[in-house]
Amino acid sequence: MVINIGSIVLELQKEIISSNCDIVNVLRKAHLIASKLKLTDFDQWIQYELDGYPDQQESCPEYRNIRGSLKAFNPRLGWIPALINDNELEKEICERKLTNSISEIISLSKSSENVLISELSGKYFYMFNSMFDSPHPMRYALHFSTTAVKDIEEKVKNTILEWTLKLEAEGIVGENMVFSEKEKYDAINMPPTVNNYYGNTSVINSPSDNVKIVSGSENSVLFSYDKVRDVVDAIEKSINETNLAKDDMEIAIELLADIKLKIEEEKKPHILKSALVGLEDFLINTGANVAAGLIQTKMHGLF
Repeated sequence: MVINIGSIVLELQKEIISSNCDIVNVLRKAHLIASKLKLTDFDQWIQYELDGYPDQQESCPEYRNIRGSLKAFNPRLGWIPALINDNELEKEICERKLTNSISEIISLSKSSENVLISELSGKYFYMFNSMFDSPHPMRYALHFSTTAVKDIEEKVKNTILEWTLKLEAEGIVGENMVFSEKEKYDAINMPPTVNNYYGNTSVINSPSDNVKIVSGSENSVLFSYDKVRDVVDAIEKSINETNLAKDDMEIAIELLADIKLKIEEEKKPHILKSALVGLEDFLINTGANVAAGLIQTKMHGLF
């Protein structure tokens, strides 16, 4: 007996317009449909939204472009506006393409501070201190509204909804999660839903090549691979000072090596966090509570 579970395309439409829509689940279901229909380009866009766009690659779409306000930190007054008179320079500094995965985007948009802060360093630090003729070195940062970040999620929803409506109009509905050969043929020959999912647009990089916006807190807004590297070094030193059994020590060293490799490959922050949590759980199980406690303490300032 075959159970009729209906059209996966129409089911996806219902999910998108639901008041409690989960965009990550929507994208996963869209990935399933696009994969079955062999819509390679659209599926690539879906994968980028789920996993994040490659850094420094001309693949990040325009709707992920957000504009921030440049501010300087005054020890007495806090963050104050820093105005740039050169329009071209102001655009170069203040506009950013957010390459984070959609799940990270959602986390950022839920910031209780209603603002995201990305501190500027390196060449910008010296340039601004010279430009504003500051008597003392100051901190500079871009402040982004969480509303602008939230808008990215809405644009993704609208894109997928428009795509499903065009599929339905062409009679491509996927009854019982199966598409006929005709549906597959019609889908491949269907006009694109959106011009340029991830086309000729350039990624405006973060102020530092190894920094991503990861939090809306006024105090902890940057993720730094260098900081994670320092923490891992401290954890490794602590582990070496423990009396772990030989087999446990070998596993701990292997886990550390894997984390170091992930750092060198600049894996996404949530991947590194998961790896550190996994190491922490292992150390707790082996009785290395001091090293495990160090991981828990150090992670607060990283993620």
